[in-house]
Amino acid sequence: MGPSRSVVVLAFVVACGGGSDTPDAGPADAAADAPTLPAFRNAVTLPDNELALQSLQILGAAVPGTHTDSCNGCHGLTKQRLRYWRALSDTSMTSCLTDLQVSSAQSAQTMLDCMREMPTLATSDYQTKKLGIYSTAARLPWFQYAFWVAYGDDTTQLTTFQNHAGMPKDGLPSLTQSQFDLVAEWFVRGLPLLDETLTGDPPPQGCEAGISSDVPAHVTAMATTGWRAINRQSSMAMFGCGSATDPIQCLQDIPLAVEQPFGTGWDLPGRGRLRVLKDVTYVSSYWTRSSADGRFVGHGVSNVMGSYIIDLQRDVTIPINTTYDPAFFPDNSGFVFQGGPRNTCAMSVLTSNPTSVTMNETGCRKIGQIGLYQHVGQLLGGGDYFALDNEFVSDDGGKDPTLQDPDTSFGANAYSSFTPMLFNGTTYVPRTTVNIDTPFEGDTVLSPSAKLSIARVAGPNDRQVGYVLRKVNATFTGTTYTIAAPEIARYCMSGGKPGFSYDERWIAFHHYVTADDAVGLGFTGPSDPAFQPYLQKGAANLYLMDLATGVPVRITNMQAGQYALFPHFRSDGWIYAQVRDANASHEYTVATDAALLLE
Repeated sequence: MGPSRSVVVLAFVVACGGGSDTPDAGPADAAADAPTLPAFRNAVTLPDNELALQSLQILGAAVPGTHTDSCNGCHGLTKQRLRYWRALSDTSMTSCLTDLQVSSAQSAQTMLDCMREMPTLATSDYQTKKLGIYSTAARLPWFQYAFWVAYGDDTTQLTTFQNHAGMPKDGLPSLTQSQFDLVAEWFVRGLPLLDETLTGDPPPQGCEAGISSDVPAHVTAMATTGWRAINRQSSMAMFGCGSATDPIQCLQDIPLAVEQPFGTGWDLPGRGRLRVLKDVTYVSSYWTRSSADGRFVGHGVSNVMGSYIIDLQRDVTIPINTTYDPAFFPDNSGFVFQGGPRNTCAMSVLTSNPTSVTMNETGCRKIGQIGLYQHVGQLLGGGDYFALDNEFVSDDGGKDPTLQDPDTSFGANAYSSFTPMLFNGTTYVPRTTVNIDTPFEGDTVLSPSAKLSIARVAGPNDRQVGYVLRKVNATFTGTTYTIAAPEIARYCMSGGKPGFSYDERWIAFHHYVTADDAVGLGFTGPSDPAFQPYLQKGAANLYLMDLATGVPVRITNMQAGQYALFPHFRSDGWIYAQVRDANASHEYTVATDAALLLE
């Protein structure tokens, strides 16, 4: 989840591989009756020092002669991240890739299903983390052969696998067989000489909080000129508001979570009330995001192919031929949704009340410069639209006990990519992408006005030390933009990828419960017997933070095994989020008026 770069999300999302001109069913094309088994990898005899350097160059790490368009487009190539990929790769070999000779159709099927999030469910998504570094071979002949043995000449599953699990993603060059042979050999040997070859500046060792005067000045200005004010002045029809003019009066017909058996104790006095927008019957994948008017809610789906957009107004779930990473423009003109044949569409594609979306509709267009885990905004006054993407760490927590916030494996050579776009009345047309250096920063989010960005900051051992807020100064010159993004604030706390409010006063984020949270949750400490279920099952709560003060406020009280995730705002100040309830193996899409009450 998530440029010339893209990821998953995957999700997750842990290695590299991507677009290629190689035919989908290469081995079968040559001789359909008896294709030749290709080598999974070929042995390499380079000495360790040469192997380490060449492998790091191929992956895009910060070493001399590195490839500029590789895994580094989405991931920080830190030592800890590479060792994590090695562990995933080793597990893949012992758990999934157990018959490289592909001795039978059943063996091939078993290996390939092992790479799904839910191996026993044939419609479940393929996952990059089930492959580790071997995801960089997804478009090479061995996988084509394995899928041919399992599925014959039908290449549907192969294409789905490559789109979901192949790394790097669209827009970045695939590894050739010889490049993969080098990298795989280095991982099989155990990453020898990693520490000696990959050197460079260390990440920040701590965090010093500070908020410049630019922040309150920006918040004050946006109160009357930002997208919340603009959409209110243009009488944007908000979902669930009817004739109400005060947003606090909206969604009153939506059931309260605390009145449901699963929602006991979720609300905190004076910090909003959670309402259940949708009781979903599937497993969502990665983040959830919604349209400015709150009508449409999008997310990837793990247990079926493709994704869903919920139309709350019609109370229908719309299948959409994408994989993950929905984002909606602040003027409600369109959306971006990654992993399909096209990734950027006009809102008319949804407001035409479709039964499904193919992403080949007239209003859709492929913009390859927009990488995964993107966020979008629009300059005020009818200006250009922007998409921002950079290094990220996939976050799909709560499916298993999740006991800490996502890591921050963002490297010294991390950068952010801004892609400006025009809307021609039918589709979005990209201008030249602009890259700026943002070392040790990732999971970056763009504000609705495209005038701010906020990122998670890496610290020692790839743990987060805080968030950094930047002011985005975009100046149009000739046919493109020059962009500067000076730091204007730093906040010392840990959490997931945040979301800006449309008045740009708040960010909302989720935070996974750790032992350090015990007292704040009302327990005597981490050894309190009543707190032990949190240490075993995990949990996540939602937080609000006023950018001008830097003070975080917890706005949910989830029970052990319950995860409130991916909070984001709609235009009028309501916050939507997704709740994964591991206790009931169920999910809910919820809304809270916390920010409205705290204004």
